[in-house]
Amino acid sequence: MPWPFDPAAPAPALARSVSRMELQMRSHPWESTGAGPVAQWPLALKLAVRALLDSSLPMVLAWGSGCTQFFNDACLPLVEERHPRPLGSDARDSWRALVPDIDRIVTRVTRGAPAEGEGMVLDIDRAGYIETCRFNDIYSPVYNDAGVPQGVLVTFVDTAQERERILSSERAARAEAERHNKMKDEFLAMLAHELRNPLAPITSAAQLLRLPEVSEGLRLKASNIISRQVRHMTELVDDLLDVSRVTRGLVKLENEILDLNKVAIAAVEQARPHIEERGHTLSVDLPPQAVPVEGDRTRLIQVLVNLLNNSAKYTPPGGRIALTVSVAADATGGAATAAVRDNGSGIDAGLLPHVFDLFTQADRTPDRSQGGLGIGLALVKSIVRMHNGQVAAYSDGPQRGTTMTVTLPLADAEVGQVIRSGEGSSETRPLNVTIVDDNLDAGQSLAVLLRAHGHVVQVHEDAGSTLDGADAATQVFILDIGLPDMTGYELARRLRRKPAHDKAVFVALTGYGQQRDRELSQQAGFDYHLVKPVEIGKLTQILASVA
Repeated sequence: MPWPFDPAAPAPALARSVSRMELQMRSHPWESTGAGPVAQWPLALKLAVRALLDSSLPMVLAWGSGCTQFFNDACLPLVEERHPRPLGSDARDSWRALVPDIDRIVTRVTRGAPAEGEGMVLDIDRAGYIETCRFNDIYSPVYNDAGVPQGVLVTFVDTAQERERILSSERAARAEAERHNKMKDEFLAMLAHELRNPLAPITSAAQLLRLPEVSEGLRLKASNIISRQVRHMTELVDDLLDVSRVTRGLVKLENEILDLNKVAIAAVEQARPHIEERGHTLSVDLPPQAVPVEGDRTRLIQVLVNLLNNSAKYTPPGGRIALTVSVAADATGGAATAAVRDNGSGIDAGLLPHVFDLFTQADRTPDRSQGGLGIGLALVKSIVRMHNGQVAAYSDGPQRGTTMTVTLPLADAEVGQVIRSGEGSSETRPLNVTIVDDNLDAGQSLAVLLRAHGHVVQVHEDAGSTLDGADAATQVFILDIGLPDMTGYELARRLRRKPAHDKAVFVALTGYGQQRDRELSQQAGFDYHLVKPVEIGKLTQILASVA
């Protein structure tokens, strides 16, 4: 356990992994301050101190009636010149010169009302240069284990850095939007080219059929040309419609327990004509035992056919393609992986992270001999995600070949068992769910998703309204940790103390996903810890286990 949860915990071997203020706090004589010995600190104080030490923002904690002061490394430039021995002193003495009404603010916040100061301008020494900085000072109550405000947490936000962060985020978003617009324009140009290509032979064949004297051989040849090119156009349009339906969630899965080996064999049968047409050698390596996965047979075959056809298309004639199925078992049940490898044109490192994105395609030669719209891999990704699986692509670079993998969870059931008819996540008994998130858009959007799965959902923006108005029938609480009036940790503890909610399941939903954050959630009584943005598949599995 990290300090201060375990006061005797040794510092890590690499001192540089521990902040300067944590080292000072470890050796500070807290028994001579109002906070008392570390071993006797309440859990609320330990949580607040640990959160303060882990924060990159300047933060000060004033604890108890004596306002015993704690602060982190980021706050050192603000504190050191205000008091000769700031750590453990009365925080009001350090800040009274800068915040004349500090006593009034502390009184207000310790009554449970957050506050925001008027801002302050400080000259800060940064790497030897004096910089004038403006900070917004925000004051939040910190509750003790009994749910009573006993401390004040002050967060300082450098407005210039925050403005730069917002501008940087906007620039990145604009660049990403421009990239997608460029990809869309290139895709539309490619689509026009691909749709025009079949029209030329169709037009020529039609004109040939109009000639007064056409031999039976020419007539049959023209008819075959028209049929072949119409079939090609139909495939293009079907691909467009298919990717549109799948990406918008309009495709339903007819799920059963399948043997992935048999899915692979069926995919090879469909893809073999295209592979043989280009003179490739295909090898198939399947495990001797059945590989049970849950899924829609038609859609999973489509996934592997797309990958095999993609390899055939981008591998020069006479190449090698290999399809392998493997199993990796673990404590959670394991996973099955189907991998398609080729020795073809490979993928550039810059394209590799986007190869499964819609409208993304590698550069082609001017004759565009590969054909197609380049949406097959986007379709693969969408279908696999509907099966709670993952896709990945690997390549050492151009002309070095490519490996594409599809990983699906192993099914704990017999092959042939029909599971459900529905969408990618499991159908569960409707639950009463309460979401608490101070970002109302985030809370409401998650509520819409859960209601679409049949659950009854309440949304609250803060801890106070949750404690006052939470449905007594709530079976699952999904709590943000960074709430305005109290932490999600404290809210979970207080809700659990209510007889109506002592059997409820608590899910932490936070932007922090380190092991220490998960330990803090567990200590506060959470059953699960999810990191934003939430993966709906994981949340659905949790709700299914509750139901």
